[in-house]
Amino acid sequence: MFDVIIYAALATVVVVVFYSVLGKQTGFGGVPEEKSDPVDFGMEDPNRKPAPEADPEVERLGLSGITRLDPSFSIAHFMSGATAAYSMILEAYANGDRDLLKDLLTPDTYALYDEAITAREAAGQTQITDLGRLRKASIQAAKTEGSIAHISVLYEADLTSALRDAEGELVMGDPDVLSSVSEVWEYRRDMKGEDLNWRLANVEPSEGDAVEVDPSPDTTA
Repeated sequence: MFDVIIYAALATVVVVVFYSVLGKQTGFGGVPEEKSDPVDFGMEDPNRKPAPEADPEVERLGLSGITRLDPSFSIAHFMSGATAAYSMILEAYANGDRDLLKDLLTPDTYALYDEAITAREAAGQTQITDLGRLRKASIQAAKTEGSIAHISVLYEADLTSALRDAEGELVMGDPDVLSSVSEVWEYRRDMKGEDLNWRLANVEPSEGDAVEVDPSPDTTA
């Protein structure tokens, strides 16, 4: 009887030991279950920031090269500045404000504007330009050449533009009649330079515009 009790006790110990091992194993062959890694198994990491989605407009407009040079580039921010620059440059040119033009134009373009203002002053003429309504401003094209970025913007506007002589007599144009203009302005910026401003680098000749006095000098023939 005593031997039976001993054997029963030993059997219980063996069962307990086996369960302590096999009870922690799963799968065929008794492979020990490993602790799962939430990242490896596709679970969300609460500390991981989602990758920004690609902007389809950036691809469509050819701005990818610019965003690679400056990931913070924003179409909305650029167009806000380009819209403001259009009216500022028109007004500065009409008023002969060379200081403001220096801040808004590339050196080569400024030289052409300065030459036109000087010729106007030599003739004793003043220009009156009034932007009635900017109907449209949109990016037409973009490219990069090394670190230099180029963005062309189409402007469609209704404005008046005229010239008066030293006596105030009307020489050309009509300050009271709105005319439609359509121009493409190219802005340029060195994305690796210290100057963060986009500057007007080129004004393409407009075709079919009704305005008699050009509100901004063309920089290409």
